[in-house]
Amino acid sequence: MTQTQSGTGAGTQASAALSAHGGPHGGPHGGATESAKKSSRNMALTVAAGAVGSTIEFFDFGIYSFLATMLAASFFPKGDPTANLLYTFAVFGVAFVVRPLGGIVLGHLGDRHGRRFVLALSVTLMAISTALIGLLPTYGRIGVWAPLLLVLLRCVQGASAGGEIGSAATYIAEMSSNRRRGFLTSTTQVGTLFGTMLASFTVLIVSTLLSREQMTAWGWRVPFLISFPLGMIGLLIRYRLDESAQFLRAEHSGRISRVPFLAAITQYPRSLLTVFCMSLVSFASYYLVFTYLSVYFERQGVMSVSAASWSTTLAVLIAAITIPLWGALTDIVGRKPVLIGACAGNVILPYPAFVLMGHSPTGAVIAQIVLGQLEAAYLATILTAYCEIFPLRVRLSGLNLGHNLAALVAGGMAPYVATWLIAHSGTPTAPAWILIVTGFVSFLATLTIRETAGRPLPSD
Repeated sequence: MTQTQSGTGAGTQASAALSAHGGPHGGPHGGATESAKKSSRNMALTVAAGAVGSTIEFFDFGIYSFLATMLAASFFPKGDPTANLLYTFAVFGVAFVVRPLGGIVLGHLGDRHGRRFVLALSVTLMAISTALIGLLPTYGRIGVWAPLLLVLLRCVQGASAGGEIGSAATYIAEMSSNRRRGFLTSTTQVGTLFGTMLASFTVLIVSTLLSREQMTAWGWRVPFLISFPLGMIGLLIRYRLDESAQFLRAEHSGRISRVPFLAAITQYPRSLLTVFCMSLVSFASYYLVFTYLSVYFERQGVMSVSAASWSTTLAVLIAAITIPLWGALTDIVGRKPVLIGACAGNVILPYPAFVLMGHSPTGAVIAQIVLGQLEAAYLATILTAYCEIFPLRVRLSGLNLGHNLAALVAGGMAPYVATWLIAHSGTPTAPAWILIVTGFVSFLATLTIRETAGRPLPSD
């Protein structure tokens, strides 16, 4: 493996940073003690930076799906409502096509230049692109340029999202102790759910305050425009972070890969495939349960738009609250039991859950919460497990690539495929098969990993 060698100035800077972090030359009572104190002081900021940044990123990214019906009317010619909704979900899926590319680029930057830089860059890209969507002219104003510009900005969003969650999880995992890594890293996923919940809640409030005509005419822009000031808050928080001590040690010793993306592919293909397969059910479940079901409940006549937003908000809130509990559980019983249980649940429960949704609004809410808990358990565990699979020099690149390729296959297209399945089968329970199939594939993948809870992160 070809590696970079730090220059004298860079080595001096890294040495100073390593001393502050209790580097290899720190004394048993000096550097180590100072490292422990500094770690304790910075952990709250570290967790907050990961969770807040992820909240803002997924608020920006999730707004699109909650406003799908409004966007369909604004950015596509008037015609068949189902066709327009399919077009809108297709544009939603375009962002996932770009996610692996964004994950590669941002993963490369993170493995070469540090986690802190990528954390700041990803939240900035997301805030700007989302705000610009809120400023786009509609199809009635500029014709075909409207959906084309929408696609372009969704691509920027996708590239940003491709580097966000992996960067945040890697940073927190490397800053955490072995015995609390599952709990602390899981807080990153709390941010993703709170971002989704905040997006749902924002759409709910705006749609409650405005009439349907106002929402269609201009009200849909408001949630998108809110993203810019939120993004700047996230940037300020992340700008204050210290670099990962483990990364600084690798940089100081010259163990940084020149092209970590290629190193991950050529040296760890099995790990990449495992992460890809494990991530399939996670993305399918996330975008079906926490975004698509709001549209599903409305279009199937289960409940009103407002009630569907409340149901999703409740399911996401409960999931967000329980994620740290699931993360803490993995530190006690291990990663594999929780992963296997969640995958098995996604094979067994989706069909009866979709049947229950058709019985009553109450049944629909209960089913959404149950499916949301399966996703909460899985979300709380997978990123920690991924960080424990890859060594430091390719950790972010490997995680981003495997995870985002699964997003392309099972995430962005899940709402589109669900809508298509219902339209062509005439069966409202058809989306359950997406969860069943992806759950089974991920179940098989989880059986192949070794237990890593409580062990040090691999450094080589």
